[in-house]
Amino acid sequence: MAGIGFELKRLFKNKGLFSSIRAYAYSALVSLGPFILCTIIIAAILIFSSYMNIAYRDRELFIATIVYAFIFSQIISSGFKMVITRFIADMLYKQKHEYILPSLYGVLSIVIVFAGTAGILFYYRSPLPFAVKLVSYLLYMELIIVFIMMEYLSTIKDYMRIVKSFISGVIASVCLSYVFLKFTALNTVFSLIFAMNIGFLIIIAILMAYLRSFYGRPARRYFDFLIYFEKYPSLFFISFFYTLGLYSHNFLFWASRFGVEIGGTYTYAPTYDVPTFYAFLSVMPSMVIFIVSVETSFYEKYRTYYSLITGKGNFSDIENARQDMTRVLWSEIRNIMELQLFFTLVFIAAGFYVLPRFGLSQLSMDIFNLIALGAYLNIMVMIVILILLYFENRSGALFVAVIFLLSNAGFTFMTLMYSESIYGVGFFASSIFSLIIALIELSAYLKNINYYTFCSQPVIYKERIGIFGKMINFFASRNKA
Repeated sequence: MAGIGFELKRLFKNKGLFSSIRAYAYSALVSLGPFILCTIIIAAILIFSSYMNIAYRDRELFIATIVYAFIFSQIISSGFKMVITRFIADMLYKQKHEYILPSLYGVLSIVIVFAGTAGILFYYRSPLPFAVKLVSYLLYMELIIVFIMMEYLSTIKDYMRIVKSFISGVIASVCLSYVFLKFTALNTVFSLIFAMNIGFLIIIAILMAYLRSFYGRPARRYFDFLIYFEKYPSLFFISFFYTLGLYSHNFLFWASRFGVEIGGTYTYAPTYDVPTFYAFLSVMPSMVIFIVSVETSFYEKYRTYYSLITGKGNFSDIENARQDMTRVLWSEIRNIMELQLFFTLVFIAAGFYVLPRFGLSQLSMDIFNLIALGAYLNIMVMIVILILLYFENRSGALFVAVIFLLSNAGFTFMTLMYSESIYGVGFFASSIFSLIIALIELSAYLKNINYYTFCSQPVIYKERIGIFGKMINFFASRNKA
């Protein structure tokens, strides 16, 4: 979330309840915007569709389309988001703002080609009507654009404009869904997805216009960010492996006897996927709290420690700053865990009374309880990974991401071999195992951070220029000529 820290510090500098609420709202928006948006739209559409006698099969096809679009757009865009975040942060630090917007055009041109090809191959053999396939494909592509754009929107300080754009999209989607269903003879699933397409298109158009006005005239350097794939290739795989691991347990259940085929196109496991969706709603507070705490309390200690190193501080001052930074970091992690545990227990208690009314079976309820606890532990895994990246410990973060991917797939596969009573244990066991590994890695790194800071750097630094760097330098020289 490049750039969000500057705005959070400004908001918290103004004392008062209203400023704090604005800060937390801003953090929630930039960290959870697309997820919250999809949840609101789906919930609103399903609520009024239940009063309009929409066939169960149509509602199931609609939900499956949204689930697939959301999951796979997130997986495909995840690695690119991590790399582009680093690029944006460096450009902000170097005051090269004119390079930021062109990189958005560049990364979108690459991701859209890659993701678009995968989407075409997926829908090519689908027996769904062409119109339904087209709007489903467009929704998937729009979600990818929104996920990528959110990394750039975190640099914008007028968060109310972002809120208004999201609200405009939600209102448009819900209202158009009602109009299409009530006053037209269009296919039901087509109408619902088409309405969502228009809503997301409105959001993209408004936010793109604002990004252009915010950054002004950009430089014509659309692919400079590709150098970061050569400099920091692990960033791509850290995010990609973690995101893939996040859904690996769902994929295994899709392939099990619980998998249900919908429309001859999608396969998903409602017995497992529905409680998983509700369980992951419980961890949204953690991301908001983490961004606020890291970008405010911890960052000050982090900056003090490294400023003493670069500013020729003596060893005693550096060691005191290290201890102070470590103390604050562990304190913030403990606070997040305590607060999230409270929210998780509240969700579990609320789910006991609410979810059966939504049609969840006892098996799904048991899965919900385990996944909610697993999601609590898993969100801490992600937070530790992000902290490791703060300290440039990319190898440690990659190790944790790989452990999570492999353990989640492995443990879930083993639970599928046993009785239904332990379904959900695989994700829970993987999350607690990965969190232990992540905390051990973080603890070891913090204890030896002085060594890594002083001794792990090359004595003579010589930047290696790969194929992307050579191509960019070549075209840049020709443009100057």
